[in-house]
Parts: sequence; structure tokens; C-alpha cells
Amino acid sequence: MTKQLLIVAGTALMAVALLAQPSPYQSPFQHPGWIAAPGSEPITVHMNRPEGQSGPVLAKPFSAAEVRHTVQTLADGTHVNHSDISAFYRDDRGRMRTESPTNVLIYDPVAGFIYHLDPGTKRYSKTPVPDKANSTSIVVIGDSTWVSNKSDRSTSPVETVRPIHGQLPFHAEPVAHSVTEALPTQVISGISVKGSRVTMTIPVGTFGNDREVKVINERWYSDDLQVLVKSSNSDPRFGVTTYELTNIVQAPPNPALFQVPADYTLRVEEQRPGGRP
Repeated sequence: MTKQLLIVAGTALMAVALLAQPSPYQSPFQHPGWIAAPGSEPITVHMNRPEGQSGPVLAKPFSAAEVRHTVQTLADGTHVNHSDISAFYRDDRGRMRTESPTNVLIYDPVAGFIYHLDPGTKRYSKTPVPDKANSTSIVVIGDSTWVSNKSDRSTSPVETVRPIHGQLPFHAEPVAHSVTEALPTQVISGISVKGSRVTMTIPVGTFGNDREVKVINERWYSDDLQVLVKSSNSDPRFGVTTYELTNIVQAPPNPALFQVPADYTLRVEEQRPGGRP
């Protein structure tokens, strides 16, 4: 019987669920979420990882700014704010690029590779697209990068991973059911979007809490452009995190943005003891 579980060690999950560039810190935009694990079968993961765009999506080119913001309120009332802005591009062939001043990710389903560029050193690495049958999401936040491969491109924050040797790669506790509801259509950044809200209730005593804890996730998706335009996640444990596309331009970006510059050098992985990279 499928069990509903609460992820307690979100950082451990990230190491398995995401093909991530090692990050020197826990991103404030990345928090634990929820899973359903039927035995040793692949795990369906409802999680609040950093939001990003998925592809490939053909014949719908655009460029935009990705704006992320999180605010946490401490016990003494102090507010802790984090903000980040990255650039995003998608062409009519389904290629995607997202970048910060220090990192660039290029997803190229045509060539079958994901490229990670370091503008500071003018070096790059390339990794085969994990599974061309699934959609791929790419995220750049400052010095950190994430790449995830998802079994569907729905508006739910769902990913699929497999247990390590048949075991969950993190500690988990039972949780209550979630409730999903449709929200009225609205216009955000000039784009008509459909909304959904998922409310998850953590019962008393799950992690020592003496009251129920409600986690609310809202997502606004454009069927026409096939993009996530806005999302918000409110979790009393971690604060409120939002993601929004702004300055959306529905036109083909410069094709050069999806190519590795000629003056970049391919990074050669150093061999570790035992012959593994």
C-alpha cells in the first residue's frame, strides 16, 4: 500500500533526485517536500526544489527573467530575505539556456547534451541528456546549478527517482493527505495562466509539532506558451518562496546563445583513486 511520507532530509534527496553541480551551501530556494513510495518502486517526489523551466518544448520560443524570492520570519519577528534573478531563453527547437553572472546551463535536446559553462574560466563541461523521453528542468541560482529529469511536464511539483539499493535515501515520516484545487484563470506578465493550489496538512506529532502544519503550494501555468509563469510555496517551517517569469518576450532568441563559444575549453574530469572520475 502506498504510504504518504514527509521528507525530512531534503539535502540527501537532492543528491539523488537532481543531477546537480555541487553547491557550497543550501539554497534558500530549496526545501524539503513530500513523497509517495510504493515499496521499492520508483518514488514519486512532491518537492519544493528551486523552480525552473522544463523542456523540450518546440515552436514556442521566448526569453524572460526568472525572479526568485524567499522570506523567512524568525521566532523574534526578524525577517530574512533572499532574492535572485537569472536570465532564461528557449528557441523553437526546444533548446534552453539559463544563466547567472557566474554560471550558464544550456540544454540541447538536438545534440543530446547539457552544457555547463563557467564564464570566469571560459571552461565548460557536457553531460548527456538523462532521458530524452522525459522532460528536463534546468536551474541556475548564483553559483549553484540544478538539472532534473521528470516523468511528466504537469503543473504539479513532481519528480521521479529510484531508491538506492532498494532503500529510501533519506529519513521519512507518515503524513496526511493533500488537497488539490483549481484556481480561476488570470493574466500574469501579459500571459493567460491557469492556476492550481495544493494544500498539505502535517498532523500533530509528526516532528514534535503540537499543532497541524499546513503547507500551501500554488502554481500558475500557461498552456499556450507551455511555461510555468509563477509559483509560490508557503511553509511555516521555512517561510514563503516565490518564482515568477517577468519581461517575457515571445520571439526567437539569438541562436548563438545555445552554442558553446569557440574560445571555451572542455573541462577534463580529474581521475579519483580507483580510476573513477
